[in-house]
Amino acid sequence: MYTPAPSYNEQRHGEDLALWQAFRAGQQQALATLFDRYAQQLYAYGHHITADEEAVKDGIQTLFVTLWARREHLAAEVSVKFYLYGSLRRELLKLRKEARMWVPSAEHLENEPSVEQQLMASEDEHHRTIKLSTSLGQLSGREKEIINLKYFNNFKIREIADLLQVNEQTVSNLLYRALQKLRRSFTISLALLLLLPGS
Repeated sequence: MYTPAPSYNEQRHGEDLALWQAFRAGQQQALATLFDRYAQQLYAYGHHITADEEAVKDGIQTLFVTLWARREHLAAEVSVKFYLYGSLRRELLKLRKEARMWVPSAEHLENEPSVEQQLMASEDEHHRTIKLSTSLGQLSGREKEIINLKYFNNFKIREIADLLQVNEQTVSNLLYRALQKLRRSFTISLALLLLLPGS
């Protein structure tokens, strides 16, 4: 009987879980590998919460130090990516509350390199910058965060709702509103990209 090969996401989840269980058992290298695998993604995501680069770096460092310190108390079966994103988000919000000084991230996000590369890979450099700035400038910070989580980090609506601690309908409404704004202000190719089946 034919058994289909696991998808990339399934394979990645399996690798992550093996590393997670190894680090829980006390293998520092396993945690280091998870750090190498996710640090850049976490850094980019952190900038959707704050433009304070040092706060993001501190948050990621604190997250992994805390993981190591609490490894014996962590669940064995988790979605590692979801856990890391959620933990970083909580850490940054905690830092925000403690510091009471938070740099708004909206302007920074308009120039975030990973978004530039993925949204406008096929267009002229000058026009790309103008269109990106115009389009993202119309989105709220929460709308940008949801677009990033959905289309660039492949989280499901349910997972985004859990991560942001809102209901799924709220996520769906914000996502729809963001796509409507982008469709009106950006190229048709972007609209088609974001509305592919499975979105």
